[in-house]
Order: sequence, then structure tokens, then C-alpha cells
Amino acid sequence: MGAPDASERLFAKVGALGEDLQLMGSVPALGTGAIDRSAAGGDDARRDLHAIGFVPLPRQCSASVSSSLVTMIGRLVDAGLPAAFVLATDAALALGARLCRAVSTFMDEPYVLVEDAWAWQIPRGSAGWPPHRGMSALLERPRPELLNTWVALSDASIDRSCMHFVRLDEDPNYPDTLASIDLGSPLTTRPAPLTAGEALVWNANILHWGGSCSLEAAGARVSCSFSLVRADALSAMGVRPLSTDLTPLERIDFVAGQIATYGDGQRDVSNELLQWAKATVALREHILFPRP
Repeated sequence: MGAPDASERLFAKVGALGEDLQLMGSVPALGTGAIDRSAAGGDDARRDLHAIGFVPLPRQCSASVSSSLVTMIGRLVDAGLPAAFVLATDAALALGARLCRAVSTFMDEPYVLVEDAWAWQIPRGSAGWPPHRGMSALLERPRPELLNTWVALSDASIDRSCMHFVRLDEDPNYPDTLASIDLGSPLTTRPAPLTAGEALVWNANILHWGGSCSLEAAGARVSCSFSLVRADALSAMGVRPLSTDLTPLERIDFVAGQIATYGDGQRDVSNELLQWAKATVALREHILFPRP
């Protein structure tokens, strides 16, 4: 089965699992237009991002949206598909667009939603990704070229795999040795628990990781993330903005790109799907972005 045929079958399967989540609509004006400043984190968000390296945002989606996305991810994983396929839905893309508007509002300059996203279901007894940095090249601290956003679709408490950080001002490896992921003293670890619908934004240089999901936790931790690039840094960063009008199959191809990038070793990504994703990405690059 070739990559295009596989994409069509996957689209049909994902669409059938979605039920109340659409893959057919459009998400207009991704990442444009300001929103109310208080809904974007308030007047202190930019200052805290600069000083600490991460900042929480108030609820970015309704309880019904977060619940629908959690349900969709559960169905995907139960069907043997990666949670990342939820990123093909209108609801997930609209959430990424809202985060982009929120960040652009509190940073007082435009950021762009780019083709870099993921989704997780961390079951009880497991843990999120180990300590890492989104980028080891030094970013401008007052106005980072690359920001990561992360939304708790379920509650993400300390015992339910919330995110953890080493603040930039407490990281002995920032800014000179960003290739190091040494946590240093345990006293510098900062958990960032959230309730469902709340979000985090962080400088991609910050050291961060997903905590453990206790066997006694209320359930799996479910979340998704989107990356944003400062509009004037798109070319230098070498990333593509996420199109505002992807067709349904183009959305599946977008997800393929994320699986090819992040899927290796992930519990919800089979080897067959990883190979499909890599073949789909190679074909897309050959057709849409051929080398001169």
C-alpha cells in the first residue's frame, strides 16, 4: 500500500473516530488578531517569560472542547493510532491558533503557528518525555524566536504528569552550555500543575520534562503542544508556517510530519505507522518542495 493510499485510509479511520470533531472545516486566520489581554496571560506574562522562562496561561479552551479532545485521543490510542492524529481536527487547530493569538498579544508582536506539534496520552504508571530543551542554540531572551506552548486537556497535577522546569535564572547551563541537560540541584525543579484547558508557554531554551503519572492518579494525563515562531524569524529558523486552509488529506500529511519527527520510540506509534509517516514526508518533500 503506497503512502497516498494509506493517507486516504487513515483519514477515513480518523474521521470515523472523531464523531463530534470535524476534519472538514477551515480554521481561518491562524495566529492573527489580538485577544483580550487578561485571557492572554495578563500584563505580567511577557515579564515572567523573560525572567523565568515559562509562564502559565488561563483557560484556552472550554471544558467541552478539552473533553472532546481527550475522548478523541482515547479512541485513537485504543484503535492503535497515535494520539497525534487529533491534530488533524478543527478543534485542535483552532486551539493552536488561539494560543498563537494569545502569545502575540502578550508579547506585543506577531508570532506564527508552525508545522511543529504533538499530542500525548500518558497512562498511570508511566511518565512524560525526559528532560530536554526544545532548542540548544541560544534564543533572544526578551523575545525568543521559538516558543513552545502546551495545553492540559485533562488535569495535569503533580501526581498526574504535570510539566517540570528548571528556571532560566536557576539553570547553571544557561546560557553557555545549552547542550547539557544536567538538572543540577533538585531544589531548582519547578512543577507547573494545570487544570484542564489551561496552558503553558516557554522559551524553547528552557530545560523541561513531563513528570510521572502516579498509579493513584485520577487518570491518564492528556495534552497537546504547538510551536510558535516570531514572525520576523521564520526564514532564519527554517520552519514552515501551518497553512490556514489545509485540505483533510493535507492535515493527515501534516500529522505524518510530526510522527516522522517525534514518533520514534513513542508507545502509541507502531513501526508500521512510523514508516508510513517517513514515506509520506519524503513524497511530500519531493513533490511540493523539490530541490533545484
